[in-house]
Amino acid sequence: MPSPCFFVMSVMKTLKERHWYLTPTRSTIALNQRFSYQCTACFPQTYAMTPDSNTPDAKIKQVLVVYNPTSGTVGDFDRRLGSMVRHFAEEKGYVVNARPITPNMTSAEMLAPVMGPFELVVAVGGDGTVGFVLGAVAETGLKIPVGIIPFGTGNLLARALKLCTGRPGEDPLERAMDTILHGDTISLDLGKVNGSWFTIDAGTGPIADAITKPVKEYKTTFRLFAYGWPLLKSVTHRPLRYELTIDGNEKLDVEASGIFITNSSEMGIGAEGIEHLSDGVLDLLVMNPRSIADYWRILVRFFRWFILNQDSGNVPYVLRKVRTVEIEMIPKQVSRSPLHRFARKTRDLLSGKTHVAKLKFEAEVMVDGEPCGKTPCTVEIVPAAVMVRVPRANAPALKR
Repeated sequence: MPSPCFFVMSVMKTLKERHWYLTPTRSTIALNQRFSYQCTACFPQTYAMTPDSNTPDAKIKQVLVVYNPTSGTVGDFDRRLGSMVRHFAEEKGYVVNARPITPNMTSAEMLAPVMGPFELVVAVGGDGTVGFVLGAVAETGLKIPVGIIPFGTGNLLARALKLCTGRPGEDPLERAMDTILHGDTISLDLGKVNGSWFTIDAGTGPIADAITKPVKEYKTTFRLFAYGWPLLKSVTHRPLRYELTIDGNEKLDVEASGIFITNSSEMGIGAEGIEHLSDGVLDLLVMNPRSIADYWRILVRFFRWFILNQDSGNVPYVLRKVRTVEIEMIPKQVSRSPLHRFARKTRDLLSGKTHVAKLKFEAEVMVDGEPCGKTPCTVEIVPAAVMVRVPRANAPALKR
C-alpha cells in the first residue's frame, strides 16, 4: 500500500496526539460512516479511526468541509484540502472531515456526524454551495458557526461579507482561512420562498429569468459577464403584472420586468452595506425599465459594483423594506414600451421567426440564481438564522 498523502498524514498526527489510532484498510467506506475517513486523492484507500482503549472518552475537535466538485475554481480541491488540514490541525487542533455535495443530498445527510458533533462547518464553492450549506444548517437548527471559502463565479454573499477584500497578491484561500480561524462570529439573516432558503435574493420576471440562464461553461470562462447576453435578451420580453401583498396587509398592483426580494446587494441590485445582511428585513425591488436610459442606469450600477466594488448611489428601481411578500401573477397583457417593441422586432428580424406573445398565468421564480418553482409564492425573512465567520474589522457593523 502506498504511503498516505499529506492530508492523511496530518490527520494521523492530530489523532495520535489525542490518543486515537488511524488504521489503513482496503475497503471503500463512505465518508459519512461512523469512524471512517477517506482522502479523495487516495481513493479507494480508506482509513478507519478507533479510539485508544486506554482513553475511551477521548474527544476529537471536528470541522466539516463541504464542497461542490463542479463549482467555479474548486477543481484542484485535493491540493487545497491539504492546506486546509494543515491550518486547522496546527492552529486549532481540528480534524477535518471533507464531504462533497452529491445530487439529491439532504440537509441531514450533509451534516451527519462522524465521531460526535462538528464544532465548525466550512462551505467551499460558489453561491449555490454556500447557500445550500447555510440553508442546511438553518434547517437542522444547528448552532455552530459556518465559514466560507469563496471559489465560485460571482461569490456574491462573500463579497457582501467583505470576504473577497484583501491585500494585492494575497492568496484567497489563505485569506479565507485567516477569517475562519481568527475572525468573529456574527448572526446572519436568511430568506425563505415556499420552504426554500436563500442567502442573496429571490426574484421573478424576465430580468430574474435571465440570471438563471448562463450555463456553467460560460460562467467559468466569462464569469459575471456571462449574464450579459441573457440580460440583453430580457429587453425583448414585455413586463408582467403582479399583485403583491406586503407584510400581510398592504396590497400593490404593479407592472414589472423584474421583482427582486434581496437580503444583500446582487450585481448592484439591492441595498448596499454589510449591515443589511443582519437587519431583520428584506429589500423589495420593483424594476420596470422602459427606455434605453433606464437600462443604462442599471448597467452602470452593475459595472460600478462588479469592477470598482462601489455603490453608484443612483438606484434605478423602487425600493422598500419588508418582512414578508406574497407574489401572484395577474394574467393580463401589459403594453410594451417603444424600446420593448423595437427589441422584439429586431429579434424577429435576426431570427427569421415571428414570436407570438402568450398570456401567462404563472411566472418562474428564481432563488440565488437557480430556478425554484413558479408563482404564486411567499417570501419571508428569518432573522439570525445562522452564524457565519467574518473578518474582525467588519463584525461590528453586523452585531446587534
